[in-house]
Amino acid sequence: MRPIPLLIRFSLLLLVFTKTEAQKTYILISKKGGILNTKVIAALPPSLKGMAAFYSAMGGTNCLDQECGLTTALGLGKQGSDAQKDLIRKYFPDDGAAKLVISQDCYLQPSSSSSFSRFTSLNFVVVGDTYRVNYELSVYDHGNMKVIRGPDIYTFSNGVFKNQKRVLYAWTSK
Repeated sequence: MRPIPLLIRFSLLLLVFTKTEAQKTYILISKKGGILNTKVIAALPPSLKGMAAFYSAMGGTNCLDQECGLTTALGLGKQGSDAQKDLIRKYFPDDGAAKLVISQDCYLQPSSSSSFSRFTSLNFVVVGDTYRVNYELSVYDHGNMKVIRGPDIYTFSNGVFKNQKRVLYAWTSK
């Protein structure tokens, strides 16, 4: 039996004794079928309900008039409700994209319009104070479609999310 080289032994010891933070994943909209996972959404911790409220204002989820699937599943009522806007304000007080969607009452075109968007997948991955939002947002415009993909990355400190890298509405940070 060959002896284990010193570098490998050191790496293994470091791995064993290093504090590792558990990763928690919340799948709100599965890639398979694009269906809302209402059980996961209902059980989200408050900060992630705020994150979901924000994303439900940036991209559609089967919107019909003022009803959008994700906003409804969060128990926030109609799209652009005071409850939705208050959650976004609470967790994203200094975020340019959050201020923009609030100023527009979180309005999203209905899925029956000639131009609209809808998330085909959406999940949150939490490791310590870092939150990664993975998504695919299909944007339809008069028969043409483009797909916007994350991830967007935030840190969470003192009860507030801070944008570290965002693809969706990235221009609001410039």
